[in-house]
Amino acid sequence: MSLVQALLIAAWAGYCSYDDVAPQMLRRPLLVGPLVGLILGDMTTALIISATLELMWMGLGNMAGYQTPDMIVGTILGVTVSITSGTGASPEGIAAGVAAATTVAILVQQLLVMTRVLKQFFEPWANRLAKEGDLDGMMKINLVALVIQFLLRAVPTFIVVYFQAGVVDRILNVVPDNVLGGLGIASAILPAVGLSILMTLMMEGILWPFLLLGFVLSGYLELGILPITLISLSFAIIYSFIMEIIDRQNDMASVPTGGAVQNIDEDEGYDL
Repeated sequence: MSLVQALLIAAWAGYCSYDDVAPQMLRRPLLVGPLVGLILGDMTTALIISATLELMWMGLGNMAGYQTPDMIVGTILGVTVSITSGTGASPEGIAAGVAAATTVAILVQQLLVMTRVLKQFFEPWANRLAKEGDLDGMMKINLVALVIQFLLRAVPTFIVVYFQAGVVDRILNVVPDNVLGGLGIASAILPAVGLSILMTLMMEGILWPFLLLGFVLSGYLELGILPITLISLSFAIIYSFIMEIIDRQNDMASVPTGGAVQNIDEDEGYDL
């Protein structure tokens, strides 16, 4: 692989990194992999490997404080290994790509967890500048954050893609076992923390019956993911319609009637 190709792939990884703090759609393997294939000149293999990884990681998604294995760098390396190894879209090439993608995705996952901890040090700095009304200082923080977010995936991608052979194993050998063990424990705990946060939100107001309904559908009726998703979608549409009707009624209640404005007071009733 040429240096220019490695730099282009690293730049693509850095650009996709911005999506990780936004809609989180561009990081999907089916969108990340094909451009790597275009850069390396083998779109067919890139599409096959990307589709394989998409099926494998279809259910992954960041949940509250949980960081999933990194699909961006994982997909890029999986496609790169399959193409540059000469095996292409053969069963051996697919297996090699999936193995490389999984290993690197988990390694970068630990890097992202550590980076999120380091990001917390920016918060007191940003709060102080906000209280002082220093807009220029806050813009500088945003620029620094943009650069860090880009390099967060661009640098590891370049190192792994350009040097490839054994680089991941060498990195793992340098990292102390207690550090890897601690990160592994943290990765196992964070899903439970994220789930507890989501359940806390679900138990507020009128949302908790939907949680019970999902539990009944899955635990007692033993329905699969697809039928539960379709049932949930139906309830979500009905709930959206009901809330829209309530909002319209509230808007109509505040429309001027007979020269006077009728406002609704939640505690005292109607004020004319």
